Amino acid sequence: MRVPIGTAIYLKFGRRIRIPVNPEEIKVTRPSNNKTYDVLDIGEIVVPMAPGLQEVSWEGFFPSQFDDPYTSGSTAPGTIVKALERAKKNKTVGRLIITRSELFDTNLRCIIEDFDTIDKGGEPGDIYYSIVLKEYRDYSPQTVTLVQQQTLPDAVPAETDAVAEEPRPVDTPVLRVGAQVIANGKYFYDSYGSEPHGTANNLSTSVTRIVSGNPYPVHIGHYGWLTEDQLQIVG
Repeated sequence: MRVPIGTAIYLKFGRRIRIPVNPEEIKVTRPSNNKTYDVLDIGEIVVPMAPGLQEVSWEGFFPSQFDDPYTSGSTAPGTIVKALERAKKNKTVGRLIITRSELFDTNLRCIIEDFDTIDKGGEPGDIYYSIVLKEYRDYSPQTVTLVQQQTLPDAVPAETDAVAEEPRPVDTPVLRVGAQVIANGKYFYDSYGSEPHGTANNLSTSVTRIVSGNPYPVHIGHYGWLTEDQLQIVG
């Protein structure tokens, strides 16, 4: 897509850096992991799966002078290059933030998949580059709450007089992976609330992932991420 006027691009790997010159275009790849199978008497079918990791790439240059109207910021090219090379070498997880005037924004947790630089003759001080950023998804162990079941005694002593039975404790449904739920409201592409989003309306599904500490920590079915208060646990 061609980058419109008013767009600002930031990379945050420890420190936040604004890309001083917007590239001519930004390529966003959203691969699909859908599976196809041949079924007897039916033929080819497709099974929808969770989408693959996004990749964002572009080519541009870091200027040595900032007196042109199309440049922004004042960070020297060498400083930007060193910061990005360090983030790639250290496998640092950062963020790509793209703000678009009167359009949708991008806020992607990512790593630097590829970063190359070129020095061109006749343009001393300017550094041309190409960069590929890949979406990062948290794969830390999931947190599951176990509910201990109450055990009853093997035998109850006989009573000569009728005794009122004490109320039995009722197990409260607990949000966990595998819990059956009814969802309402918006669900998002990742646990940080990135677009695209969908809307659930009394959607009956199950919990597939829980990531503590993120704005939208619960993933349902093959739909997306939302908050716990959007769910009614039914089993």
